[in-house]
Parts: sequence; structure tokens; C-alpha cells
Amino acid sequence: HVMEFGRLRYVRVSVDFFSHFVVATAHTGEKARDVIRHGLQCIAVMGVPKPIKTKNGPAYVSAKIQAFLQTWGIKRVTGIPHSPAGQAIVE
Repeated sequence: HVMEFGRLRYVRVSVDFFSHFVVATAHTGEKARDVIRHGLQCIAVMGVPKPIKTKNGPAYVSAKIQAFLQTWGIKRVTGIPHSPAGQAIVE
């Protein structure tokens, strides 16, 4: 969370593993709709990915996200649960 962003304090970041291209978007919440909006912005900029690696948070395992990924033909891979280095590419 970035409190200085006010209402848009929830920041989502996606990094292309090979090119290291970064897409960061700010949102008003942490719900599935926010994940989908971020996903659409990433697709618009980087194209449709084959697999994506995510954590297992509630927004990522919802039926809405599963339908979104299926619609775009994206395979979801998860990191190691409770691993502090599981999503370390951003840091």
C-alpha cells in the first residue's frame, strides 16, 4: 500500500520475467475487479502472457479471476506459500 496515493493506494506490479519490463498500476481496492483491471492494462502494454505467477490471495483465487484467465488463455502458476522471497522479482 502506498498511503501517499490517497484513494489509489493499492499498487499492483507485474514484471515480464525475460525482458524485465515493469507495469505498475494504482487501484482503489484489492478485489478481483482490481486484479482484472491491472491484467487488462498489462495485456494492452505487453500482450497476452502464456503463464503468470501470482500469490494465493483471495483476489487471485476467485471465480472471476479464473474466468478472466480462461478467457485469455492464460495459465496461472503460484509461488511458494508463505515464502518471503516468493515474489522477489519486484524488490
